[in-house]
Amino acid sequence: MATVSVTETLEAGTRLAHSRFTVLRYLLVAFLLLKLLALGSAWAQHEMLVDVQRGGELTTEQASANDSRERLVSRVALLFFVGTAVCWLMWQHRAYANLRLIGLRDTEYTPGWSVGYWFIPLINLYRPYQITAELYRRSEIQNGRDPIGGLSGPPLVGVWWFVYIAWGATSRFIGTLAKDANTVPTLISATNAELAAHLLGGVVTVLALFVIVAIDRFQQGFPITDQVSVP
Repeated sequence: MATVSVTETLEAGTRLAHSRFTVLRYLLVAFLLLKLLALGSAWAQHEMLVDVQRGGELTTEQASANDSRERLVSRVALLFFVGTAVCWLMWQHRAYANLRLIGLRDTEYTPGWSVGYWFIPLINLYRPYQITAELYRRSEIQNGRDPIGGLSGPPLVGVWWFVYIAWGATSRFIGTLAKDANTVPTLISATNAELAAHLLGGVVTVLALFVIVAIDRFQQGFPITDQVSVP
């Protein structure tokens, strides 16, 4: 009969989750800075177009420089978004798995599906919110109450998810506007939508930081005391 310490397992799990949280936090801060940069770039484009609408002249060099700047900012932001999303899923998987090492050692979903639901169309409009809300609440009460469905969703997670959905919808709307933007007024409309998307992207990033900081703080406070014996 060998003794496996749940203390060691939970301690290792929370330590790994915290390491991933640290990387994720830095990536979110970097993405936030990029959103602010993108907001400034889009505003410069907006002012340029408004000036043209008022009768100002736009040289080929100015238009080319604007397009190059917008394209560069967009590509770098996309790169950081993908990296941040991957890190978020890695952190979430570990943090969600930690719930099975404490308290009731039960969760509504599996750690694998806590990640998988992000990739299923339509379901990914609400299930990731439910999973994040569960992760938040179960971490807060050290997984000490069942069923978790009896607990209300945290307002912070609800606001974060609402803004996230709004950001996604606005970003998609930009693509629709951009396809038909071939006059100065329609280009201004598309740029206004871009400004709104960047603003929402910045807000959702700040809210995401609050969410992960809270969950990490809860899990770092997990008591490391239990032991079990297995063959």
